[in-house]
Amino acid sequence: MVPVVFAGVFLEARFMLGHGLKEKTAIEAATKIAVEAIGNIRTVASLCGEQLFLDQYLVELRLAQQAARRKTGLRGAVFSLGQTAWFYGYGLSLYYGGYLVATEGLPYKDIIKISEALIFGAWMLGQTLAFVPNYNAAKSAAGRLFYLVDRKPCISSPDENANELKAAGSIEYSEVKFKYPTRPEVSVLRGLDLLISPGQMVALVGPSGCGKSTCIQLLQRFYEPSLGTVSIQEKNIASVPLDCLRAQMGIVSQEPVLFDRTIAENIAYGDNSREVPMEEIIEAAKKANIHSFISSLPLGYETRLGSKGTQLSGGQKQRIAIARALVRNPRVLLLDEATSALDTHSEKVVQAALDQAKAGRTCITIAHRLATVQQADIICVLNRGVVAEMGSHSQLLEKQGLYCQLLRQAAGNCEQ
Repeated sequence: MVPVVFAGVFLEARFMLGHGLKEKTAIEAATKIAVEAIGNIRTVASLCGEQLFLDQYLVELRLAQQAARRKTGLRGAVFSLGQTAWFYGYGLSLYYGGYLVATEGLPYKDIIKISEALIFGAWMLGQTLAFVPNYNAAKSAAGRLFYLVDRKPCISSPDENANELKAAGSIEYSEVKFKYPTRPEVSVLRGLDLLISPGQMVALVGPSGCGKSTCIQLLQRFYEPSLGTVSIQEKNIASVPLDCLRAQMGIVSQEPVLFDRTIAENIAYGDNSREVPMEEIIEAAKKANIHSFISSLPLGYETRLGSKGTQLSGGQKQRIAIARALVRNPRVLLLDEATSALDTHSEKVVQAALDQAKAGRTCITIAHRLATVQQADIICVLNRGVVAEMGSHSQLLEKQGLYCQLLRQAAGNCEQ
């Protein structure tokens, strides 16, 4: 019986891994569909896509159910084999012992000794094998855990005692080339050279896909350049601790992410190195032109925003994001198309808040609407991953180059 039981355990271990992986993959796919549908429920409802997502969800669940059934049947067979092994062993030992007593004259006491040894051995083996499924699950979980523990991140942070940024300095992109890991065949930046002096406002404009947002992501070290360097204060940012580097920057993106917490907590998240006093939160809100609105709410700064800030309009969310960026008093302000998704009135209010936030800081802004960057110190026109033109608004108009073409597309007349 022992070889039979071990054979069953071996087959279970062999097949359970494959069926368990199929079940896990199917459940993950079903969960992803559910999370996407619930997180974007308004879009799903407006497109009348409830039944479509439900059907996709059920398809993945059926795949998980099929894998679970096969796995459960196999596990039940091995479990029952392990639990009944000692009964079979007991019966066989007594049967064969009786045969030996009758035919060979073997002493009865020896039969009892051997039978009891086989009984208890088979019983303990059955009890042990009952835990084999748990062992397989633990082995699989431990494998995933050790994979995460042993995995070396592509972007590593130097020691805390490494180079620190102690004052505002220039930002320089030197011969930067970059390809996204998910699209290694597409070159986004192809030798970008750009120098930004302290306190300057630099606008990055250009056709879609020219690498504007990539420049900001490289500066924050969300990615590493394929070639070239990005430097601050003449220090390669790869030699600066990540928390120190990112603490110097405040970012306002096109669609700010707000948490289901109070307004005060969302603003205070801008600086997690300390407990931000309420006075600083209010001051940041005033600079962002959102204090009056917050004060008009029944709960004021203690108002919860709901999931992803659904209780606020686009302009209000942007101004809270600006306040969150200002509360850390950043040396570099990054604006990634911060007003492109707003209506005209909201854009004017948010733009006024941004103009106040830029004062005394190095500012890099990415703009879709060129009218919002005409006051920039330098406008960099990117095309095919390099700087095609650079200069002030008036200087670029005189060149009659790509910047004018973009203006014509936006306004229909370069002179405007």
